[in-house]
Amino acid sequence: MRTARTTTLLATIGIGAALVLSACTEGPDVVTTPTASSTPTTSTTPSATSTPSGTASRTPSSTPRPTSTITPVPGVDHDGGTVPSECSDLITAGKWKFAEAPLNDPKVVGDSWSRPKDAFTPVLQADGKHLSCVWRDPRADITNLVIDVVVVDSSRAFGAMQALPAKGYDCAHVAEGYRCQKVSQNSQYPVIDGDTYFTRGDIGIRISQSNTPTDGLLDDVTAHVFG
Repeated sequence: MRTARTTTLLATIGIGAALVLSACTEGPDVVTTPTASSTPTTSTTPSATSTPSGTASRTPSSTPRPTSTITPVPGVDHDGGTVPSECSDLITAGKWKFAEAPLNDPKVVGDSWSRPKDAFTPVLQADGKHLSCVWRDPRADITNLVIDVVVVDSSRAFGAMQALPAKGYDCAHVAEGYRCQKVSQNSQYPVIDGDTYFTRGDIGIRISQSNTPTDGLLDDVTAHVFG
C-alpha cells in the first residue's frame, strides 16, 4: 500500500488570496499537508491552480476559433485570447515542477481524453477549439494537474460562473476577467485539491490540481493565452 508523504501544497496564483490554484490570478499561500502519491512525484514545487471543462479531447481541435460577436460584459468581456495548439505553449518552459510528470500519458487519459462536465460545459461553443493537458505519472495515487482551455459563449460564461459561490468557490473580477477558485481537502487522501475557473472574452480556462503546489500558475497561463 502506498504511503502518503508530507508536502507543501497549493499556493495558488499570485493574486493575493490564499487559494491554491493557478489561472489568471490565484491564491497565494502554501498549505502544509501530507501527500499521497505512489511515485516520487510530489514536492515543494511552486504552487499552481488548475481547471477542467466538459467534453474535449487531449489534443486541440482543428476547427478555427469563432469570432466573439456578443455584447461585452463590463469588466469581464475583454477578448483577444487564443487557444494554444500545444500544451507546451500554455506555460513557461522549465518553470513548473509538475510539468516534469508525463503529459497526456495514454495510461492516464486513454486514447481520447473526455473531460468531465463542469461549469463551462453548458456554455461551450461546439465548433470552438479546445486544448486539454493532463500532467500525471500513471504510478501516482492522486498527484496530478490538469489545464483545459476552451472557447465559450462569452455572453453566458460569466452567468454560468455565478452558480459557483454556492458550491464553495471564492469568485472575483481579476485580470480583465472573472475567476472562481476553491481549495479543499481530498476526500480519499490527506492532501489538498485545488480547482480554478477563469473566463475572459470567449476563452474559458480551468485548472484542477491535487497534491500539486503552484504559485502564479494562472498568471502564467493567461499570459500565454492572452499575451
